[in-house]
Amino acid sequence: MGVRPQAIRGQRAPAQTVIAQNGTAPNPRPGGQRGHAREQDVLRATFDATHDLVIGCDRDGIITSMNPAMRRFAGLATGDPVPSAWAPLGTARTVADKPIASEHALLTRGLGGESLADLEVSLESATGLRRTLVASGRRLVGREGALLGAVEVLRDVTDQKDAMARLSFQSRHDPLTKLPNRERFARTVRVALRRASRYHWSTALLAINLDDFSLLCNRLGKDAGNQILAEVARRLTAAVRPYDTVATTGDAATRLGGDQFLLLCEDVGGPEAAEGLAHRVAETLGAPMTIDGTPVSVSAGIGITLTADPGDDPEALIFEAETAMDVAKRGGPGRHQLFAPELGAQIQARIDGADALRDALARSQFRVLYQPKVSLLTDRITGVEALLRWHHPVRGVIPPLDFIPLAEESGLIVPIGRWVLEQVCRDARRWSTALRGGLPLSIAVNVSPRQFEPGLAGTFEVIMAEAGVDPARLCVEVTESMVMHDTDLAIAILRRLKSLGMRISIDDFGTGFSSLAYLRRFPLDELKIDKSFVDGLGTDPDATAIVAAVMGMAHALGLRVVAEGVETADQLARLRTLGCDEIQGYYFARPGTPDALDSLLARDATGCPGWHDASPAAALSSGVRKILVVDDAPDVRQLLRSSLFAAGFEVKEAGNGEEALTMARLFKPDCAVLDINLPGISGLDVCRVLRKDISNERMAILMLTVDAEPAEKIEAFSAKADDYMVKPFSPRDIVSRVTAAMRWRTAMPATPSS
Repeated sequence: MGVRPQAIRGQRAPAQTVIAQNGTAPNPRPGGQRGHAREQDVLRATFDATHDLVIGCDRDGIITSMNPAMRRFAGLATGDPVPSAWAPLGTARTVADKPIASEHALLTRGLGGESLADLEVSLESATGLRRTLVASGRRLVGREGALLGAVEVLRDVTDQKDAMARLSFQSRHDPLTKLPNRERFARTVRVALRRASRYHWSTALLAINLDDFSLLCNRLGKDAGNQILAEVARRLTAAVRPYDTVATTGDAATRLGGDQFLLLCEDVGGPEAAEGLAHRVAETLGAPMTIDGTPVSVSAGIGITLTADPGDDPEALIFEAETAMDVAKRGGPGRHQLFAPELGAQIQARIDGADALRDALARSQFRVLYQPKVSLLTDRITGVEALLRWHHPVRGVIPPLDFIPLAEESGLIVPIGRWVLEQVCRDARRWSTALRGGLPLSIAVNVSPRQFEPGLAGTFEVIMAEAGVDPARLCVEVTESMVMHDTDLAIAILRRLKSLGMRISIDDFGTGFSSLAYLRRFPLDELKIDKSFVDGLGTDPDATAIVAAVMGMAHALGLRVVAEGVETADQLARLRTLGCDEIQGYYFARPGTPDALDSLLARDATGCPGWHDASPAAALSSGVRKILVVDDAPDVRQLLRSSLFAAGFEVKEAGNGEEALTMARLFKPDCAVLDINLPGISGLDVCRVLRKDISNERMAILMLTVDAEPAEKIEAFSAKADDYMVKPFSPRDIVSRVTAAMRWRTAMPATPSS
C-alpha cells in the first residue's frame, strides 16, 4: 500500500515562517527584508534539492510541507495538495527494537517534546516498492518559545542494508554453492551436539572430497567446474533430511581447489547407519550430470566420524572426518572410511614425514644419481636416467619408495621435482661432449602425476633456458597410468613438451591399460618395459610373450624399446634376441653420483667400460658356425649369405619349406633364418617341425617377415622361435641378432633325457 493523501483538515496554507534547525528563527541580516528573502530562497532551494525525504507539520500534527523527494515517494504530482496526515503505512522500530505504531506517531512524539533520532522505518512507496528508511525528527519552536510544529527527515538506507546483508551472508556462506562455510558449520555442529545430549542420539560428520576434480576442471574449464560444484551442493542438500546440514570448505577465490564438502547428520543409529548414509551420498553424486552439453560423472572419497559426546570440539570432529577421508581417497576413487583412533596416529606420522621432507629440501639433503642406459647394438652408453635419493642425517639413504608417495600426497613433489630438474640441467652441461665422437649425453627425467599439469612445459622451458641446456638433451619419462588417466589432457601436455624439442618416454609400460589405438595418439619416442616383465624372462612364458608383443608393437610405431631392471646375463641375452634397443639395470651399473658417471663415461669412450667381457654379446667360442638361410626371394638370400659369410659363418640356402627341412637334416645348422611366408610349408610350420626334433635343441631359429603386426610376432615365439626380424634389415643387424640367438641357445641347460 502506497502513501496516500488524507482528507485535508482546515486547508491550511504552508507556514511562511522559516525556522532554523536549532528550533529558533534565523537572525535578520543586514539588508532588511531583501536579505531575509534571499535567505529563505537559499533554504527553500536546499529543501527542494535534498535527496532525503523531508516532512514538516504544524503544532497540531497537520502536515504543512513535503520536499520534492517526499512527493515522488508518495506519488504526488507537482501541483497536488499536501496531505494533512500520514496513514499507518508501515512499521517502525527504535534501536532497542521497540515498535512505534505509525509514521504519524513520530511527529506526535516530536511535538510532545522528544527528539527522535535513527529510527528504522519500513514504508511502501507509491510504486509498490518496500523501502527501509532511517527517520530523525524534532520540534520547531519560535523565538518566544512557542511550539510551531515539527520536522522529520527520512534517509533511504535500503541499498546499504541489502549490501550489508549480502556481506553478512557471504561471510558465513560460500557464494557459489550458497552453503554455510566451515566456521558457520562448526557453530551448527556445536548446537547439534547439545541437542544430541538431550535426546540421547549420535551425530555423524562426513567429509566429502570429489575425486580428480582438478582434472575435470582442466578438461572442461573452470566455469564447468563451478557448475559441477553447484550441482553437487544441490544434490547433497536434496539427499539429506531437512534438519541435517551441508557445508563447504571451498574457497571461492580459488574455486579449482574448493571441492570439499561437509555433512552433519543428527539422530544416526550407529556405525552401520553412518556407512549407509555414505553409500547414499555416493549414489547421489554418482548419477550422471550434464554440464554444457557434456555428460559428466563424479565420485568422491568420504570420511565419517560418529560421536555422542556433547563436549566434543567441532573442529576436532571435522579433523577426524577429514582424516578418514584422506585414508579413503588413498584407497582409490569412490571409497569411504569410518574414523578410528589409529588413523589419527597415521595422519600425524604423515604430517611429521611431510615436515621432514620440507626440511630436507630446505637443507639440501636430496641427491640426484644417474643410471646408464646401454645400446644393445653397440654395447655402449647412450644416455642416463636421473634418480632421486634422500640422504637423511640420521637414517642414512632413504629409498624413493619410502618417501616419494608421501611427497606426492603432500604436494611437495612439485617443488622437489623442480629442484631435480634444475640439478639435472646443471649436470647436463658437464656432459655436453661426453659420448664417443664428442656427442652429448641424453638425460631422462621422471615426472610425477602431481607435476603432470598444463603448466609443466612452461616450467621445463624456463629452467632449461636459464641453464642454457638444449631441450633435445632431455627425455621426459611419464608412466602409462598417468597418460591413460585423462588422455586428452595428456596428449595436450605431451605435445607441448614435444614442441620444445624434448623426447617423450612411457615408463613402466605394460602395467597400465593402454592400447595400440591410444599409443598412436601420443607423441612418443620410446617405451620402457617394466622390470616385473624383465624379471619373468625365461621363467614366465606370459612375461616373455608380453615383452615380445610390446617390442613388436613399439617397433611397428617407430618407437625405441628400453628394458629396465636388467640384472642377469640371461635376461640380457633374451632381450637381445627379442630385439630390445636399450638396456638399463644393475647388470651394467647401479645409480651413481655425477663423479662416478664421469669415470664410467671415460672408460666407455676408450672401449673399456667394464662389462663387455662378461656380456653375452662377446665373440662366440672358436669354431665355424653353420647358418641355414631360407627365403623364396633370391635377393634376400644373397644379402643374408654375404652378410653372414663376411662375419665368418658357413652358409647354406633353401628356397622353400620342404628344402629347409631336408637341408636341416643333412646340414645340421647352428642357426636357421626362416622367412615366415614360404611357398608350400610356411616358415612357422618349419619352425614347429624343427622344434619337435630333440636333436635340434641347440639350433637357434630366427624368423623373417615383411609384416610388423604384433600378432604375427607372438605366433612366431609361440612356435618357439628365438628371434624375429622385420625386412628390410641391415647386414650389421642380422649378424648381431644371429650371434645373440646362437649364444642364448648355447647357454640353455640341456633337456634331461628320459
